Amino acid sequence: MEKRKKILLRTSWISVIGNALLSLLKIIVGVIAGSMSVLSDGIDSASDVITSIIILLTSTIITRPPNSKYAYGRQKAENMASTILSFVIFFMGCQIFITSLDKIISKEVGEVPSMLAIWVTLFSIIGKLFLAWYQFRQGRKIDSSMLKANAINMKNDVIISGGVLIGVGCTIFLNLPIIDAILAALIGLYIVYSALSIFKEANVALMDGVSDTTIYEKIIQAVEKVPNVYNPHRIRTSQIGNMYNIVLDIEVDGNLSLNEAHEIAQNVEGSIKESIKNVYDIVVHIEPKGAKHCIEKFGINKENLESF
Repeated sequence: MEKRKKILLRTSWISVIGNALLSLLKIIVGVIAGSMSVLSDGIDSASDVITSIIILLTSTIITRPPNSKYAYGRQKAENMASTILSFVIFFMGCQIFITSLDKIISKEVGEVPSMLAIWVTLFSIIGKLFLAWYQFRQGRKIDSSMLKANAINMKNDVIISGGVLIGVGCTIFLNLPIIDAILAALIGLYIVYSALSIFKEANVALMDGVSDTTIYEKIIQAVEKVPNVYNPHRIRTSQIGNMYNIVLDIEVDGNLSLNEAHEIAQNVEGSIKESIKNVYDIVVHIEPKGAKHCIEKFGINKENLESF
């Protein structure tokens, strides 16, 4: 956990500083070169500074230890931060699309910018590519949905800057500023799509679901490796940050002693932990073999696995 905290904090600070420098550079050059698209790109990068600060604050929250109010800790704050990021990205995409559409309809023609706008946009693309690669690499390293979401945001920025580069180039060399607006509108739609994808993934965990449903097959297979265990059922799995909380029922010989049944339960926990990474906690409920069960509304078993 301490190592994860350090990676989150370091990655967040690099994102804050990198985006702040790129944003300031594009805003200054946008004003000097007379390019509204470069200026807008700079303002977009300024919003990335805000999202990086959100990640930085969240990094300090999710590493706090559990207490009586938050018995499972605060790691779901990471999924909440991803949801907030999806809203920021969504509204940014909508704003770009609406503004661009308005320019296309009104046939507003901007002024022709200087070549300085092209050079700063190229520099921005290189910088954003590095930040996106670094964020995604670190996010995958610690399985952080928050860092991965920000990496997608950075990737969107590369696409935005690429569109700005084409638009500025067309404006300067072909004197066709309308292409700039059309590309910006398409970029806006792509950003909205990306935001919806992030929102969908983040809310799976917030609704106590799992993104990878094959985990149930892995749990059943792990339980079946343990001798003298029967009928794993009512399996429920949820995500706490990047970790899994697993609850399941098993059946054992009803004539076993409490110590023997407890040892079997421990063997089941050990087998599951060997098969599945990032397990937060496992709760095993033991029942006598062949016990009658009431209708179970929740959970997965071997029979209903395919229907879910």
